[in-house]
Amino acid sequence: MNNRKGHKNLTYTQRVKIETLMNAKVDKKEIASTVGIGLRTLYYELKRGAYKKLNGSTWDYYISYGADVAQQRYNNLCTGKGRPLKVGNDFEFVRYVENRVKKDKISACAVLGQIKHDKLNFKTSISKTTLYRYIQIGIFSNLKLGKRKQKTYRKVIKRAPKGTSIEKRPIDIKERKTFGHWEMDCVCGSTKSALLVLSERLTRKEIIFKMENQKAGSVVQCLNKLERRFGKKFKQVFKSITVDNGSEFADFVGLEKSIYGKSKRTSVYYCHPYCSCERGTNERLNREIRRLIPKGRDLSKYSADDIQKVEDWVNNYPRQVLGYATSGQLFDTYLKAIA
Repeated sequence: MNNRKGHKNLTYTQRVKIETLMNAKVDKKEIASTVGIGLRTLYYELKRGAYKKLNGSTWDYYISYGADVAQQRYNNLCTGKGRPLKVGNDFEFVRYVENRVKKDKISACAVLGQIKHDKLNFKTSISKTTLYRYIQIGIFSNLKLGKRKQKTYRKVIKRAPKGTSIEKRPIDIKERKTFGHWEMDCVCGSTKSALLVLSERLTRKEIIFKMENQKAGSVVQCLNKLERRFGKKFKQVFKSITVDNGSEFADFVGLEKSIYGKSKRTSVYYCHPYCSCERGTNERLNREIRRLIPKGRDLSKYSADDIQKVEDWVNNYPRQVLGYATSGQLFDTYLKAIA
């Protein structure tokens, strides 16, 4: 192998072989021939791996070659190499991403996805991986990567549900193939006030109600308001609702019973205790709400307009799982299709 012809970098094995032959005081031409490199390449390599070595008998230092030294210097040199930045001087793209993340409070990945979804015209086109790498190395000076929290797990305690168990829920609901199946949960604050949150599994549409307290009667009242809002379409829009075993969802009959007569307005299914993953959409979207209403806040201080702004923000967030469309767009499409 001739290094000059192929322009190949020396391997660590070749460097070890050079060090061994140099220590054995083999002629440099022979070393170059044995290793399979040109003589000039060998001299360059000897300079790269040169270091001061102590002579144990005379206690003097002399210049020697070390394979580890040469490899480390080569690795350090490689870190300074790389392709030119793909953003180049596209400052408009950088400012757009930074403004959307800072002002609209959406992730950099979501901004990138929406740019492609809406076919916005920028000179730069980069992948999600490249975008986050650029943020990490400081190309986007106003953005920083946050630290991910480690997940904690709790033991599953077997306890009978208050109503119909999730085990009896149709399989197609789990597969997210049909519209009109929701998950429901409460987001709490530092006082009695709470938010009732409904999340549609297919479109990720979010509906948020502010409640004075976290009682079963308040939850039923919210569903009654929802039934009045959607009228005849309610049964087609809210085919089922999956909840946890909290006391606020204890009124199984009240949740399912329609305000118009004694008919059933929806089917309610209860998750297994301590299995929040069975309401995965709810849990994921609750994190979005917490970005605007952090834990520990007094929810009684938030007006109806404030809560509506939170709901609108969540529903207008471009989501990767939806091809960077928004929940509001998809929900309206399905809603219009209902006769």
